[in-house]
Amino acid sequence: MNNPSMVNLPFVYAFLLKTKRQWQWMIGVGVLICIILYAILAFPNAHAPNRLLVIPKGCTRYQLKSKLENEGHIKNGTIFLWATYLLRYYPENRPGQYKIMAHMDNWQMIRMLRGGMQHPVKLTFATAANKASLIDQLVRPIGITKAPLWALLNDAEKLSAYGFTPENVLTMFIPDTYEIYWTITAEQLISKIHLAYQRFWHTIRLNKAKKIGLSPTDVSILASIVQAETNDPQEAAKIAGVYLNRLKRHMPLQSDPMLIYALKEKQCGIKRVLQQDTYMDSPYNSYRRKGLPPGPIGLPSMAMIDAVLNYIPHDYLFFSAKEDWSGLHYFARSYTAHLKNAYKYRKALNKLKIMR
Repeated sequence: MNNPSMVNLPFVYAFLLKTKRQWQWMIGVGVLICIILYAILAFPNAHAPNRLLVIPKGCTRYQLKSKLENEGHIKNGTIFLWATYLLRYYPENRPGQYKIMAHMDNWQMIRMLRGGMQHPVKLTFATAANKASLIDQLVRPIGITKAPLWALLNDAEKLSAYGFTPENVLTMFIPDTYEIYWTITAEQLISKIHLAYQRFWHTIRLNKAKKIGLSPTDVSILASIVQAETNDPQEAAKIAGVYLNRLKRHMPLQSDPMLIYALKEKQCGIKRVLQQDTYMDSPYNSYRRKGLPPGPIGLPSMAMIDAVLNYIPHDYLFFSAKEDWSGLHYFARSYTAHLKNAYKYRKALNKLKIMR
């Protein structure tokens, strides 16, 4: 009688051989899949050097792929697109500004983008002629559109919570560099600006403002007028002293930049104020109205605000630009002396045929 175990050996051998081939095939397929996954997810795909990427709102996978390719962020857009499908990444869910580091792989990039790990935007503004000019600067590097910001800066009720009005809200914006996220909202931006405003107006500055009898808003309004008169820091403190002397004596400020600001609402390119202009009806006509205007005539710099707070005490009541176009001024105590100085400047304007 034959041994059963001996009879089944060929069958067992064939089964093991078949199983070995299957395992070899499965291992081969597994290795191939690992290679493909490595190529898609782990192979460095970002160009050097580091680059900033802005993903706009509503951006799709295909739009992001094209943006990454066109702006030179990655080496292979198709592989990146496959990675977005594998990792179920939807760029429309996480707009913003991101920093693509050199030699990042797709896994690292998508993990950062999907997690919303944004790189801060440096928002810088130094000056602005009015709210429209300021808004243009604010929206340029971030994702806010003009409409909501314009609406907020003209909303009396919302601005009152910060202690400002639509007319003087420009004084809340202290020129500096701010770090914010691209996805910041208009309300969040105003809150951040207000916090910076409160830090700027610390106890020392508040005490100086109180000493000269002005609120922080009034100081900034006066600083905007001084800034329109001169760029020289030392003269700014002297001119601030003239205006403060006039305010104390309840005299009209008689500021040409204020009148030009009012006139520019109707016409552009004004370089010279005429006698007829002093009769216009405007809260910014300081020839007819006493005191400070309801708002600034521009965005004053920190230096100009400090020039007002640290003004040079003197007894001058008048000043006039010098005829040498140096940007400097003559100062006078009497109106008679002022008229002589002003005549020199008018004569220089006439010589250059600057009539308006």
